Amino acid sequence: MISTDEATILVDAHVHIYECFEIETLLDSAWNNFTQAAQHLGLNEDKIVPVMLLAETSSENWYRRTHEKCKKNQQASVVGHHWEICNTQDVAVLKAVKRNRLTGIEQLIFIMAGRQIITAERLELLALATDSMFDDGLTISSALDAVRQMDSIPVLPWAVGKWLGKRGKLLTKLLSSETDTDLCLGDNSGRPVFWHSPSHFQLARANNYKVLPGTDPLPFPEEAQRIGSFGFIVNGRLSNTHPSTDLKQLLRNSSLHMATYGQLETFYRFIANQIRLRVS
Repeated sequence: MISTDEATILVDAHVHIYECFEIETLLDSAWNNFTQAAQHLGLNEDKIVPVMLLAETSSENWYRRTHEKCKKNQQASVVGHHWEICNTQDVAVLKAVKRNRLTGIEQLIFIMAGRQIITAERLELLALATDSMFDDGLTISSALDAVRQMDSIPVLPWAVGKWLGKRGKLLTKLLSSETDTDLCLGDNSGRPVFWHSPSHFQLARANNYKVLPGTDPLPFPEEAQRIGSFGFIVNGRLSNTHPSTDLKQLLRNSSLHMATYGQLETFYRFIANQIRLRVS
């Protein structure tokens, strides 16, 4: 079994699980992407702990459905031929496990609950590592207060066009006035290679806010294969009892060293995806 005492933690900080996703494909792809990132960085894949941070919208409830199914049956939910998903002692965390019957090696992925909120100003705000629910339509100030009251990690994620104009100015003001450095920005692999790093990222880092990368997959079946391919790496401990609390404590450490991994979107795939989004 993978040890969670002291490990290299690989985190995809922006995951959606859409109805069109095949869960076995998603988990296989996520594991392969996490381990390939580890190998590329010269890490021992037996010493890594992969984590998927969900950011479910008001229309997405995969986490709660799966959690309740496991709770009701008091056993793991079997996915395909190899994976099992089960509850943990941490209500905000599911554990996906794949066992190799021949070698006895266990592959483990932590799946942490989280929500995506649309504020009154039409900014997106993520509440990571929490099973709490939040209302859309709150002002950004009220939404941040609600997320913090639930002991969640607040993240303002980049998305195409979302940080321009009035919303961009509002974000600049927010980053310049916030005093609580638990606020993070979010990058995602859908940002194309030709799109220079937004100035808000530089402002955030100058004010000691972290930038958390994740895949933020689109609602197309093949996008399930991207999960785990873009994220960040930290060293630390995730206990079997309260892994979401442990991760939040790590992220709130002002001296935490984070390394990012993964590639931004190619020009042609970015254009093709934008067209598909508008005609689907």
